[in-house]
Order: sequence, then C-alpha cells, then structure tokens
Amino acid sequence: MTLQYTDVRTITTPPYLDWDQGRELVFGLNKALATLTDLAVTYKQAHWNVLGPGFAQLHLLFDQFADETRIYVDTVAERAVSLGGVAHGTLENVAEHTALAPFPAEERDQVQLLRELSRRVERVLDELRDAIEASGEEPVTEDVYIEIARGIEKQRWMLLAHLSGQPLNRGD
Repeated sequence: MTLQYTDVRTITTPPYLDWDQGRELVFGLNKALATLTDLAVTYKQAHWNVLGPGFAQLHLLFDQFADETRIYVDTVAERAVSLGGVAHGTLENVAEHTALAPFPAEERDQVQLLRELSRRVERVLDELRDAIEASGEEPVTEDVYIEIARGIEKQRWMLLAHLSGQPLNRGD
C-alpha cells in the first residue's frame, strides 16, 4: 500500500476561499501577528519596570493585558494557518513587520508608560480597523479582527482611565 500525500493548501484552505484571496488574508494576518506580538512584549516590559504610586495595580494590569494580547496573537496565527498560510511569529518577523515604533526600553515612570502604551494601543486599533475593512468579503477573518479590536478597545479604555486628570500629550 502506498501512502498518498495531499497538498497542504488543499487540506487547510477552506473550499469557499480563492487561493489568491487566502494569500492576501494571510499576509494581513501576519502583519497583525507582528504588531500584536510587539504589543504583548511591550506590556511585559512595562509590567517588569513600572514605578510609581500605582505600581501594584499597574503591575497586575500590564500582566493581564500581556496575557490577553498573547491570546489574540494565537488566534491570529491559527487563522492564518487555517487559511492555508504560514504564521510568521519569529522575533525577526515581528521586528520587521510590526506597525509599532520602538518602545522606550528605559522608561519606568507609570504615567509615561501609560501614555506610551495608550499611544501604541491606538496604533494597533488603527491597524485592526484597516484589517477589518480589508477582510470584509471573508466574514470569519473579519470576525477575528472585530473580536480582537473589541478587546484592545477595552484595554485602551482601562489605560486611559489610569491617566484621568493627566495631560495626554498626544503630540509627543
């Protein structure tokens, strides 16, 4: 008996999806994968280094957000693979394709960290809204982005709540 091997694309690409459309969706998912991975790592950086009167609460909050964001990363990666693509989650790919600017690694002040994280979250939301629009003809992928945007918007709200009464310095 001879084993027959099936093309990976045949196994993983949904039958309703054109291969070129799938490739475009996977490209977008990998962009989101890079940016969300960057955000998750940034939350951990802030978690480890935050200083200030709100240390205890922010230390826990940043860790919670890192965990939530890693779940989003996994969801995006698995969607890319389920569409017949490959998830590009290496550090090299993340560094090359993230939409986020470098994070100030030496920052420790809680207010500055909250400002920087809120700016980054807003950038992630811009990217997610573009991805929602670009995936509009494929409702399952669009739904993945919508679910993630909902969670990231909640993170934004919670970060900004901690900045209540502080100038946002959006022009920085």
